Amino acid sequence: MTFDGKAFGREMVGIVKGYVARRLAPLDERLADLEARIAEIDGKAAPKPRVRVPALKRGDEE
Repeated sequence: MTFDGKAFGREMVGIVKGYVARRLAPLDERLADLEARIAEIDGKAAPKPRVRVPALKRGDEE
C-alpha cells in the first residue's frame, strides 16, 4: 500500500473545515443576532434635525 498524499490532503482539509465550521457556528449566530439588534436600533432612532445658521457678512456683527 502506497501513501496517497492528495487523498490524505483532501481528507485533512475536510476534517479541518468541519471542525472550524462547528467551532465558529456559535459566533456566527451571535454576530447575526448583534447585527439584527443594531439594525433594529438604527431603525428606531429618529434622524437628527439639520439646523442652518446664516453666515454673517463682515461689518454686520452685532
